[in-house]
Amino acid sequence: MKSLLRFWLFVTTAIVLSLVIVSPSLASDIKKEEALFFDSNGKLSYITIINKSSVAYLSPHELSRILGGSFAFDPKDYNFLQSKLIIDQNELIFKLDSNVVMFNGKYFYMEGPMQIIQNRIFVPYSTFKTYLNLFEFRHYTSGKRMIFKPNGNYIVYSVQSGDSLWILSQTFRTSIEAIKSFNNLTNDTLYVGQKLIVKKVNLNLAQITGTIRRWTYVKAAPSSSSQNLFYLTQGQTVNVVGKQVDFYKISTQKGTGYVSIWAVAIKQDITDTSKPSSYFYSFLPVDTSGDYVSYTYYKVQSGDTIWSIAVKFGIPDYELMQANNINQNSYIYAGQTLKVPVHTVAMHSNENGVEMLDWFSQGNYVFPIGSVGKFIDIQTGKYFFAKRTMGASHADVETLSFKDTQIMKEIFGGSWSWERRPFIVEVKGRRIAVSVSGMPHAGVDGVPYNQNVANRSGGYGYGPNLDTIVNGMDGHFDVYTLNSLRHKDGQIDPQHQLTASIAAGLR
Repeated sequence: MKSLLRFWLFVTTAIVLSLVIVSPSLASDIKKEEALFFDSNGKLSYITIINKSSVAYLSPHELSRILGGSFAFDPKDYNFLQSKLIIDQNELIFKLDSNVVMFNGKYFYMEGPMQIIQNRIFVPYSTFKTYLNLFEFRHYTSGKRMIFKPNGNYIVYSVQSGDSLWILSQTFRTSIEAIKSFNNLTNDTLYVGQKLIVKKVNLNLAQITGTIRRWTYVKAAPSSSSQNLFYLTQGQTVNVVGKQVDFYKISTQKGTGYVSIWAVAIKQDITDTSKPSSYFYSFLPVDTSGDYVSYTYYKVQSGDTIWSIAVKFGIPDYELMQANNINQNSYIYAGQTLKVPVHTVAMHSNENGVEMLDWFSQGNYVFPIGSVGKFIDIQTGKYFFAKRTMGASHADVETLSFKDTQIMKEIFGGSWSWERRPFIVEVKGRRIAVSVSGMPHAGVDGVPYNQNVANRSGGYGYGPNLDTIVNGMDGHFDVYTLNSLRHKDGQIDPQHQLTASIAAGLR
C-alpha cells in the first residue's frame, strides 16, 4: 500500500513538473532573421540567424551545407555533445553550454555558449565571423543582412533584382569606379545573377603559435606517405594556419606544409574548464500549443475494472481514479458513471514530419497501453511492429511476433543490450521521435503473465512475469519520448533524452 502511494506521488509530481516546465511557446525570447549568404564564388543561399539573449547565433550544420564542409556531433556524449565543424582546412570544436571553442588546436573564448535551440545546434555567429573570416554588409535599399565568405581578399556578389552600381557602391561602402575596375565593366548595365567583385578586404587570421616537439619532416599533403618538403628540429616555432584530421598545416620561414599534430605543441592562452552540461539531464521544453483536456462519461459494465476502463480510454489508471476521487481499493459497480479525462494532443510535426513529445502530457496519450506501432530505425531503415503492454513513466513494449523480434535483434547488432537507439514510431497516422533500449527484461516468454518465475530476463531474478506476448523475447523493452523517467529511480535518463532528440532530427 505504501509503495503504491509513493508511486502515485512520484507520477503526479512528474506530471506537475512536466506541465510547469514544458512551455506552450518555445520562442518567447527568440527572434529569427533570414540572411543572404554568398560563398566565395558569389553563389547565393539563405541562412537563419537566431537572436537570443542579445547574442546572434548561427547553425554550424547549415553553414557546413552552404560552404561544402562537414559538421557532426558525438551521439553518445550527453555531457558535452562535443561537435566538430570542418570548413576548408579549418577545424572548430564546440561543447554544449561552453563558451570555449578549439580552433585549429587552440582554445579561444566565444561571445556565448554553444546551445540547442528548438532541437538545432547553434553557435555564436561572431565565432564564424572571426575564425572563418566572414564579412557582413546590409543591402542599401532592402536592409537585408548579407554574409560573405571572401574569395581570397575579395568579396564576390551576385546581382539581385533592382540593383544598380550606385546601390552596390552604397551597400559595400566603395565607389562605382572601383567596382567597374574590379570587373572590367565598360558600361553601367547589370543583370540579375551577374557575379561581381565588389570590394577588397583584409583578412584577420587568428594567430596560433606552435613549437615542434621533436625532429620531423614537413609533408606536401596531410598524409604520412606524402612527399617530404623539408624538416624541422625540436624547439622550432611555427605558425599553425589550418588543420586536417591528424595534421596541422603550418607556415615557417622554410615554407608551408603539413606535420602530424603529435609533433606540435600549441601555445594556449586559456584553458578549457568546461563543466558537463545539465541540458539532457533536465526536462526539455516541447510545443504544447493546441493541446487540451476535455471530459466524457462512462457507464461501468459488468466485469469492468479501473485498469480495463483506463486502458479502453488510453489513459493511466491513476488519472481515472483522480478524476473520480477514488483509489485502488475503491469498489466500482455495473451502472456506475465515471468521469473520464480525454486528452487531445495537437499535431506538432517538424519539417521532417516527426513529433517531439513530452511523455507525461503527450506521448503517454498518443501511444497508450494496448496500441501498436511501427518502429523504424533511423540508422538502417529497418522496422518491426510492437505493442505497448504496460509502463507508466515510459512505455514498456513487446514485439508482435517472432519475425519482429528477429528484426529488432538484428538492428541492435545481433545481441540484446541496453544501448539506446533513435527510432521513429508510426502510430495512428503520427510519427513520434523515440529512444529505444535494446534489452528485454523482467519476463520469461511463454509463461502466464504475472505468474512468479525465477531468472527473469535482464537480471531481474525472481518475481512476477511481465511478458504478455509469445514472440521469442523474454520480457519487454523500454521506449522513451522526451522527459520520460526511469523506473528504478524516477530520474531523467540523459542518454535517452539525447537519443530521442536525434530521432527528431537534432543537427
